[in-house]
Amino acid sequence: MRRTVAAAGALTALVTFGFVAAQGAREPVGHGLTLRSSTQSDIRARAPVRARAAATWCGSASTADRTPNPIAGHPVHWVYAIPSDGTDRLAEMASVMQTDAEQVDTWWRSQDTTRAPRNDVTQFPCGLQLDITTIRTAETGSQLAPLSGRFAAVFNALGAAGLRSSFTKYVVYYDGPTSDNDVCGQGGSDSSGFGLAVVYYQACIGVSTAAVGAHEVLHTLGAVPRGAPNECRDENGGHTCDDPNDLMYPSIDDLPLSSKALDPGRNDYYGHGGSWPDAQDSAWLVHLDGQVPLALTVSGSGSVESDVPGLECAQSCTTTWNAATRLALTATPGPGAKLVRWGSACSGSFGCTVAVANGSSVSALFAPASFRLAVAVSGRGAVRSVQPGITCRPRCAGVFPSYSPVTLVAAPAKGWEFRVWKGACRGSKRACSVPMTAATSARAVFVRA
Repeated sequence: MRRTVAAAGALTALVTFGFVAAQGAREPVGHGLTLRSSTQSDIRARAPVRARAAATWCGSASTADRTPNPIAGHPVHWVYAIPSDGTDRLAEMASVMQTDAEQVDTWWRSQDTTRAPRNDVTQFPCGLQLDITTIRTAETGSQLAPLSGRFAAVFNALGAAGLRSSFTKYVVYYDGPTSDNDVCGQGGSDSSGFGLAVVYYQACIGVSTAAVGAHEVLHTLGAVPRGAPNECRDENGGHTCDDPNDLMYPSIDDLPLSSKALDPGRNDYYGHGGSWPDAQDSAWLVHLDGQVPLALTVSGSGSVESDVPGLECAQSCTTTWNAATRLALTATPGPGAKLVRWGSACSGSFGCTVAVANGSSVSALFAPASFRLAVAVSGRGAVRSVQPGITCRPRCAGVFPSYSPVTLVAAPAKGWEFRVWKGACRGSKRACSVPMTAATSARAVFVRA
């Protein structure tokens, strides 16, 4: 019993989505795993059933991606999708998905001890498990039973749920009826980095859904690129045609994922060392041989977040990343506060971009937006500030932006002379600079001439 892989639409050299006009919109299409017609009767005769889930998912239903991500980096987020009139079977399906995720992780590590998929997980009572989001399509099950438009409907449902990040690959288990049960799944990615791998759970009964999912995820990582030595030179482009045991071969049988190989020979799409794209370098894989920490120091009231999921800190923290990951950090001051400046790997008080490397560190200093400066005069004279706010005789106060120095100037009255500053100012020069790093006070002392 063998399933073949067929293209479900025009794809680019990097196995990306082919976007075609659909009533003025962009409609994605992706590669599809299909069942050979010669094996359909054999499947029906054997009446195969899905394997029972080996893992138990202990999470709770959610219609949104939970944050922050406990594992920093570009995530692979898992989604349970049902048609608008479908029965919600998350209680059963989540354990299937958890089992498949663990199988894929184990298989990947067996094929490459330096890599593992970065599945998006969250903390539940039983530990870290898949962060599964449930979505519904706008269409009914009968509308999506034919293959045409089903992949695009899942794509649109992700967008409606706010799941369209260019930093994320999405693995979707679609639990709806299919009239063409020889199509097991579809997958691909676009140039932004967004990727979609769909497993049609009610199709291809008897085939390992973990194997289908791993195959489609590899499509989202760019496998198999145009120009690979053993790339299929037909409508099955995006696959290899040299070894039937290769997971990216144009057909897949009903054997478990553990029987498949990840680019045997390492000469097509994974760990090949050639000039064409290599899925082993993907940011969506944890590079077990290249993890480096980023130390973030947060001072004051505020938080720092990265564009790539995995860093959301309201206090000092250390996160771990693939080496050379580029992060754009955003500082959010607390109520009544402001970002004073970045420090270490960044500077200034605007954006911060850092490439994570050994010894990388960043600091963010927050402070109240303003501080009070009180000024007093001893003797006869006056004090004014160069910035508007202080004109004293004998005492006054003003509020000034924090960490913006304020210059005070002492002016003695006739027959008097300036002697010395006290408090926040020191010395006998008539001009003094107050750093305004806290609420403070200064006193000018005048004596008779």
